[in-house]
Amino acid sequence: MEPVLPLRAIAFQALFLLVAIALEAAVLRQRLRFGFQPSIRYAATINLLATSLGWIIFWVFEILAPEDLKIQVISYILFNHFSLMENSLWLDNIGLWTILAGLIIFFLTFWVKLKGLELLMWMLEVSSDQERSPEPKRKERFHLARQTRRGYPQPSTQSTAVLQANALSFSVILLLLLLRAFVWNAYS
Repeated sequence: MEPVLPLRAIAFQALFLLVAIALEAAVLRQRLRFGFQPSIRYAATINLLATSLGWIIFWVFEILAPEDLKIQVISYILFNHFSLMENSLWLDNIGLWTILAGLIIFFLTFWVKLKGLELLMWMLEVSSDQERSPEPKRKERFHLARQTRRGYPQPSTQSTAVLQANALSFSVILLLLLLRAFVWNAYS
């Protein structure tokens, strides 16, 4: 068996990372009131951490998983479709397994990103005001106060901001995966 370099998977992983970093940096900047550069640095760091840990977990999974499940996962990653094996327990319930895996991955990624951001801020000894954007001008403060009085949400906490950022990036990546599957099926 010869080794295979999954260039398409690597290219899509890079695309997904760029999308996630851009979206999550925007959410962190807006919700936690970080500046432009700190938001991008934090988003890039926590996404690279989550991706690295994800690949390590994937390799451990590939070592420990049953053979027919390994074949299904590798077939999807390399060829964008599941293998049509006979008597495959996994293929019969592939929709259920995919949704369950997606939910588990979402919440594990959220937890890794939240703890990564907390650790990063602790390591950099960032005080709550040190990396924030400059104080809003009088007109912006007035607008914010009016929104708050009307019942709009207060500025979110760190965990809520990370959850929103993770949900946004996962949603856009899911749309990209669906678009990839649609285009792949249309041209093959």
